[in-house]
Amino acid sequence: MLFGVQWYYWLILVIAIIGAIFAWAKALKSSKERRERLKKEAAIWKRDYELREKFTVLTDDKINRTEESELLHGVAMNIQVFLENASDMNEAFANLPEEKKYVYLAEYFDEDAQKSLSTYFKNNGAPLLPYTEKALNALGAEKYTKIIAPFFPMYDDESDVSIDYSIIAKVNEEFASVYDSTEFCRMCAKYIKENKDIFLS
Repeated sequence: MLFGVQWYYWLILVIAIIGAIFAWAKALKSSKERRERLKKEAAIWKRDYELREKFTVLTDDKINRTEESELLHGVAMNIQVFLENASDMNEAFANLPEEKKYVYLAEYFDEDAQKSLSTYFKNNGAPLLPYTEKALNALGAEKYTKIIAPFFPMYDDESDVSIDYSIIAKVNEEFASVYDSTEFCRMCAKYIKENKDIFLS
């Protein structure tokens, strides 16, 4: 007995204090993670807003003046705005010129591929996935088509091939070792400039 209090009450108090400290530390960590997530989301929204403001109308001058690293994102946003205004986005996409389909796909490919190749395949289905190989070849990124080939049957709804996570891990690793987002965006910028009449608003 200590200070007239049974020892086990002190033990309960110590356990409660330790539990409170752990809970407080966990809450702090959770709060920090939430703030970081919200900060990233806010940055994405801000970037999307700026791209919409700048590229809703696409002119020859705008294409020529935009940095190569940004041109893909701006032109893809221009296409996105057009598709959003259509009554049927899938039909509107199907009626796009092939060049616009490739550039629109390239934006999603680059965004997801920076995380992992499998992220792109998991996040996208038709109408984008069926165009992936043709788009990469047209954009000058043929070196990636051979690497990603094993993923197509695994992520094809009509295929009997099951997802093999060992293959996915291996291909993800191989792709990550060679994928260069900046280089890819430059390829896309070159393609856009070579076909700019198709992209002008």
